[in-house]
Amino acid sequence: MALRTDLYPIIVSYANKNNSPYISINSFLDFLEQYAKSHSAENPEWLKWTKDKTVKFWAEMSVLVENGKCELLADTEDGRIYVANYYPRRIQDSYQNADEDASIPFHNEESLKILLPESQIKPLHCDHDLFSYLGDPQNSDIPILRLNFPDGFDTALAVASMVPRRLTEIGILKIRNYLRKGGNREYYFRKLVPQLQGRESTLKDMFNRIQMRPLDCYREIEEGGEFSSLFWGHFCVVLKNDIKGKKEHLPEDIASFQSACLIDTVNGYYKALAIRRREMELAFKSLESQLAKPPFLYTLDQICKFTNAKGILLLTLYANSDLEAWLRKKTTESEKNALPDLLIVHGGEGDRFFVLKAKMPALCLRLLTLARVHVKEALSKHWRKLIMEYRAEPAMENNEEFEKTLYAFTKMHSPLLTTLLGDTKVLLVYNEMGQSDGGVPLANIFAGGKLLPYSSLLLLQRKELLTDVKLMVPLWYSIPILSAVIAFFKNFLGKKKTQKPYSNSDGNAEDEILAEKDSAGEIRAAAQSLEAVLVPSGYTLETYMVELETRWSRLIDKQARANLIEDVKSLVRDSLRRALRLKRRFKLTQDVISQMAKQIINSAPTLASLSGRDSLVLYIELYLIKLLRILK
Repeated sequence: MALRTDLYPIIVSYANKNNSPYISINSFLDFLEQYAKSHSAENPEWLKWTKDKTVKFWAEMSVLVENGKCELLADTEDGRIYVANYYPRRIQDSYQNADEDASIPFHNEESLKILLPESQIKPLHCDHDLFSYLGDPQNSDIPILRLNFPDGFDTALAVASMVPRRLTEIGILKIRNYLRKGGNREYYFRKLVPQLQGRESTLKDMFNRIQMRPLDCYREIEEGGEFSSLFWGHFCVVLKNDIKGKKEHLPEDIASFQSACLIDTVNGYYKALAIRRREMELAFKSLESQLAKPPFLYTLDQICKFTNAKGILLLTLYANSDLEAWLRKKTTESEKNALPDLLIVHGGEGDRFFVLKAKMPALCLRLLTLARVHVKEALSKHWRKLIMEYRAEPAMENNEEFEKTLYAFTKMHSPLLTTLLGDTKVLLVYNEMGQSDGGVPLANIFAGGKLLPYSSLLLLQRKELLTDVKLMVPLWYSIPILSAVIAFFKNFLGKKKTQKPYSNSDGNAEDEILAEKDSAGEIRAAAQSLEAVLVPSGYTLETYMVELETRWSRLIDKQARANLIEDVKSLVRDSLRRALRLKRRFKLTQDVISQMAKQIINSAPTLASLSGRDSLVLYIELYLIKLLRILK
């Protein structure tokens, strides 16, 4: 009987004695009192059940019910206790001596002499339902499974925790017992040799393993090994057909047939998993090979659209969760404090890009090559316009200012490049490759742990660029004395014009101010110069503004998007009118127009919360230029 005096072991012992999980409460309390009295002399702890047993019983029973160990049933006048774990424990205990019971079928209600309530059982057909259950074993809270075998070969009871490992191991033990009978081993060896030609020695090893190390066979099934899957697939079919062909079935025949059905399903499930794993491995190798191709950096959306050599979408060969796990592993795990194999870089628009560490130098070189063309063209156009207007800027004469101008133009035409070069991970990649045996495969962009000047990165020298620009303009623009004289008279005439009185009561306020100072032409010229700087080659101001609209105005509804764009334009026009009224002398520079754009955004909380802020700032700058370019 129970050795411990707390309530639950006593209830379990009482249920086992009566061979039922259903216990009458009054009968149990009478038993408890008598048992406590008879054992209190030997163990004084039993005295607690001789006094106020009912109060103590209900105090402990409420805890057992709350923990799910027992249930209280009101189906009788006195009430009953139901021991929830009684049947699962009985089933598990029945398989404790699986090796000794190898010659008998799997246990069921009849062999265990129990009557299970249907609400406690989940029926599964071994040939169909079990395969699906293995893929999602936690889809039910019912702990007891009833496996139905085909062709009338009875049923088997199992606890959910026994599936698939413990149940399959028991099945392999029953198969081993069957092969030991008579000449079964030699018979099935001969039957399988024609189906596995050329693998006779491996086949013989498999039969030896079943005889000597049967539990190792499950590990091979679970791993989805090629020969293991092939062997059990053929063996189980042959065994089932032979046993079905017999007129009479002995217990060991039934046990072997049940085992073959069970092992065949489990083997098929793990074989399918192994095939899927191999497909996933090939798919991820294909993904990694595509990451190594130009343009070398990809967003998650682009990665989700990768296909293999056959044009099959890779995302159909693995799940979203598999892709997320692979990316997380590649971007976080590394060896010897090195950077991960896959790096995350952030773009100017808030986008995240994935770049293979090994391809980072190639990516930098590619972006620098593309940026050099755009920056050189834009800066040459800008300087040519200044020279033809008999003007100059410090960047033409000063190397430090030239570096600042190159950075500004690079940020404008290749924001991703400037963001990338400012990322400390890039320096770490170059340092890591420099310390490796292979060294940095491409030209290093760092010296002494610092980024090289932009003139060295873009291969643009100030004097050479200025010389090339002067060669593209008429000769007199390149003669210093002549250009200085023309510039003097141009400025002198411009000053005289600003001294002439001007009045127009019918004009706008900003027109009156500009007319008074005669600066409208100056603003228009400055706007045209800024347009040349801000608009990339291959675009007009209007087409570039349309592209920028797609970056910062991402509303799906077309009407709402159009309203948002018009609201921004209206806000810009109002701000420009106020600026022209308030400032007696409006001097247009890139810093002024950039500051105006940022002030407009900060003044409107709705705009400040939009994504793509950099694109919005540039859009407002271009719209200001468009308005000032036609100012009268």
